[in-house]
Amino acid sequence: MIFVLLVSIAVASCTKQVNIPLKTGNEKLVVEGYLFGRDSVSWVRLTKTSGYFSDEPPPPVTHARIVVSHQKKQWLLMESSAKPGVYFLRDSTFRLLVSDTFNLQIQLKNPVGGHDIYKSQTVVPPLRIRIDSLGIDFAPDFKKWIIRYFGKDISGRDYYLFNSSVNGKIVTDSILQKVVRDDEFFDGRYVSGVVVQVLNERTMKVGDEYTLLASNITKAYYDYMSSLQDEVGDKNPLFSGPPANVKGNISNGAEGFFTSFMTTSYTVQLKANKPAVNSDTDRFSK
Repeated sequence: MIFVLLVSIAVASCTKQVNIPLKTGNEKLVVEGYLFGRDSVSWVRLTKTSGYFSDEPPPPVTHARIVVSHQKKQWLLMESSAKPGVYFLRDSTFRLLVSDTFNLQIQLKNPVGGHDIYKSQTVVPPLRIRIDSLGIDFAPDFKKWIIRYFGKDISGRDYYLFNSSVNGKIVTDSILQKVVRDDEFFDGRYVSGVVVQVLNERTMKVGDEYTLLASNITKAYYDYMSSLQDEVGDKNPLFSGPPANVKGNISNGAEGFFTSFMTTSYTVQLKANKPAVNSDTDRFSK
């Protein structure tokens, strides 16, 4: 009887809830900024960092003044009324210039992280990727669509970003759905069926129009995305290191990245029991 009582006390002791106070880190600005070619609207999103265990969306940073400049030209971004903290560059005179440097300056209404001015810059990489055709297969065992790229790789080290759209809507809007690759293993050769996207079976169906969006990106952005995907992806809890902020290219200790790229696209229509039919709607941003 005494033994049973002691065991019960021990079990109760082991299951007692222990609340460990966690320190809140210093609040930082988070910047996500993209300059695109003429086919897309460039934009910048500003948020603040939130707690590691927070289940709330990061708080937006509103009423900022954001300017993109190139040499003596400047373009003011306007905040969206529907999406607080998201600023769009809608000036029709804006053009990306290959190999040129574009600057970003953010002036906050109220300081975040001890600063109210943040800066960054990006160099526009040339668009060198060419798509000859796509191979699209459905893998029933995994319930996934597999997209393969065929095309000649131009000699010289390149870094690529791949996205997908279905019926004109982007379906790779999360970090882990985007694919970044380098051409280390096929530089200067013909690429025959490299997997560039893997999509859930519910993403598209027979009869849909699928578009692969391919961009050349800088090595700095490639390194940033690769590190970011490593941090947010699945990990082994016993052997993974502690989570860490990925180093970006924003001044004054802010998190995030400001980048630019042009995009080419290739569209096919999914047909039953037949290979996807190549479309002649291949487009290149100039």
